[in-house]
Amino acid sequence: MSILSKIYLALFVALSLSSIMLFNSIAHAEYEHERIRRIVVFPLQAEANFSKESEEAWWELRERLTESKRFMVASRNFMQAKEVFQPRGELKPADAIILGRILDANALMTTFLNDHTLSMRVYETKNGLTLWQVDLELHPTVPVSKQIKEGSLRLLTDFIASIPYQGHVVVDPLIGKPTFTEGEKMFFKADIGLNTQVTVGDNVQVVRVKATTLNPIFQAGMNAEVSSEGVVVRVDRQIITVQVTRHQNNSEIKTDALVRVPDELRRMREAYGMTEDPMKNVGIEMYRTTEDEITEKQKEKQPLVTSLAWIGNLALILLLAF
Repeated sequence: MSILSKIYLALFVALSLSSIMLFNSIAHAEYEHERIRRIVVFPLQAEANFSKESEEAWWELRERLTESKRFMVASRNFMQAKEVFQPRGELKPADAIILGRILDANALMTTFLNDHTLSMRVYETKNGLTLWQVDLELHPTVPVSKQIKEGSLRLLTDFIASIPYQGHVVVDPLIGKPTFTEGEKMFFKADIGLNTQVTVGDNVQVVRVKATTLNPIFQAGMNAEVSSEGVVVRVDRQIITVQVTRHQNNSEIKTDALVRVPDELRRMREAYGMTEDPMKNVGIEMYRTTEDEITEKQKEKQPLVTSLAWIGNLALILLLAF
């Protein structure tokens, strides 16, 4: 192979690797999270002597997820029919994407026991990204068998408390669209599930959740943009009616838009959360300004500038070497 051919080959490899890195970085930065509706809970992965406790924990997890009516959970029969009913631990992104398509799920939950550490992982299925993960150290003086179910439920409640929204915009069948007006006032309805403490007068936000880092999205790996704010004027079981008090002119409140009730989120994290809150100032935020957008665009361009400089330096080194 000639010297020129070697240079071309080296540059091709360098450009290919950089393109992959840039694609992953940009795709991740631009990824917008969609609400979780359909969840698959895989059987708990543990030693065979904990099979009874693992089975009980699996059933309990499914029951707790469905009691608020916010989530639909795949049944055992459905998972067996798809030939995926088996305990699972850590998943690779490709595995999460494939399983999500097979099961038509928005999220996958795995729970696994390793010695005295009980772990839970939740993955979204569109891009295979991790939504949330926690490892729980079990008490060393209490038999592991007596801690599996309780520990699994503790992990589950922490996951639910970490979700940065409590509901989604719904369409009233009599109105036929996400928003409606009465005089000069605009309203929308949202499904926030059962068993909440949301009351008339609570503040409400319509948010867009975007992945920003390689960290789990619900654990400091996200940015939540508030596009609209309002106040609850009516609560009818799991449906709230919200009067819009502040709204970005260039945004639209759409069906299935994510809805957050800051006081309810704060109550849940105080009651159930184990992990550090990645959004401690929730409720005080946050309309995007032109300056914010410019800053973000500069940050998005930075990996490209760095990679191009790296490629240029590599090309120079190769030319000097040959």
